[in-house]
Amino acid sequence: MTGAEARLRRAGVRVTPQRLAVMAVLERARGEGAHLLATEVADRSREILGRVATQTVYDCLDALVAAGLVRRVALPEGPVRFESTSGPDHHHLFCTGCGRIMNLPGPQASAHPDLIERSGFDVGYAETVHVGRCRVCRQQPGRPSA
Repeated sequence: MTGAEARLRRAGVRVTPQRLAVMAVLERARGEGAHLLATEVADRSREILGRVATQTVYDCLDALVAAGLVRRVALPEGPVRFESTSGPDHHHLFCTGCGRIMNLPGPQASAHPDLIERSGFDVGYAETVHVGRCRVCRQQPGRPSA
């Protein structure tokens, strides 16, 4: 049994070749520090499976997000991207100049744990996206630094 298959079974998700391919694509992307569009996941899944409908990949992503195995990364600009939830938690840095998304390692700590505790809310995970400009974009002549 592969790691992806074990994760699917532990989450109570039916194991299918399509879901295994999507998980493999996102695991590989995580290792590369990439955050993929659904269409990119579909294209890379086809490299594994040969043929798979784009709608099937969207359905797989929805099921994997619902199971907590995949996370949607919503950015201030552009479409939603996806990443595997395996591995350590991290925040994201989003460059408004080039659109690059970088991982910022570290625990997902809330800025207001006491308020959350008093509210009775059970936090599954926190998604923080820091928006600004990367070093390369800031150093380009004629471009604002903020």
